[in-house]
Amino acid sequence: MSLPDFQRITDNELWQLVRGGDVSAYGELYERHWETLFEAAYWHLYDKSTAKDIVQEVFVYCWQKRAQIEINESIAAYLRAAVRFKVLNYLKAAGAREKYEQLAGQALPLITYPTDEYMARSDLSASYHRELTRLPDKMREVFTDSRDLGLSIEEIARKRAISPQTVKNQLSNALKKLRKALGNFYME
Repeated sequence: MSLPDFQRITDNELWQLVRGGDVSAYGELYERHWETLFEAAYWHLYDKSTAKDIVQEVFVYCWQKRAQIEINESIAAYLRAAVRFKVLNYLKAAGAREKYEQLAGQALPLITYPTDEYMARSDLSASYHRELTRLPDKMREVFTDSRDLGLSIEEIARKRAISPQTVKNQLSNALKKLRKALGNFYME
């Protein structure tokens, strides 16, 4: 039996093979997307080692949870969102650590999380990204402009050529949908 010609297979078809445990399809998805994901992470972090680690964590998580993760839209968008979420978590943790080190006047000990807490956080992250991909395109774009890019309502309105009230409505509706799907764990 010959190996499939992955060049002719879409990302979504590859993902279905990955969900079935196909390591070669997983490798092909990795090869197709790792560089773009690394560049996106590096652009925010300016740290090659951490950017590589984040991309690796996303791919490892996707492999480990392949049977549970349902991606019906764009695989690339899902992976970008997962990397962006991990980068934001890393930056938040680094910022908080730096702030408390300055307050304490000394370095704080490195805190490690038990595996079950890490897995719960990873599961929540995956659920968040899955639900984010289920939002209507325009709503998701407005929401990610606000949450991921930190744009104001007025900036989003100008960028998307819509009224500020429409931006407010889209954000409110996105939050309602995400809260309904996820509970109040993540939404602030």
